[in-house]
Amino acid sequence: MARKASSQPTEVELEILNVLWELGPSTVNQIHEVLKKHREPGLSTTLKMVQVMTEKGLLIKDDQQRPQIFRPAMSQTRAQAGLVDDLMQRAFGGAVDRLVMAALESKKVSSKDLQQIKKLIADFEGERK
Repeated sequence: MARKASSQPTEVELEILNVLWELGPSTVNQIHEVLKKHREPGLSTTLKMVQVMTEKGLLIKDDQQRPQIFRPAMSQTRAQAGLVDDLMQRAFGGAVDRLVMAALESKKVSSKDLQQIKKLIADFEGERK
């Protein structure tokens, strides 16, 4: 049975999105140059991934310029929220508290980290009132 296509970016797609969120709108060559610093994709592989991402609606292509310029179709914040929600639904049955506890238990959390988390929660609660 074929696997259902995910609306969330894959690991490689997320790498390309991260490049674009950092650089801003870019050509395939510019994206490829950044990716080469971390791994060895061929230019044709980068081009194919950008084409697939455009077809999936993850990237927007500007046909008015040559070479073509690509930009993310969503903000980094929106993409991260979608990934967290997907993880929370699939791995934690939608339970926010279990997701947060798993995150806290997955690494050593310093007192400074906990204070920052408490401040973020207080700020969040203040915004909701």
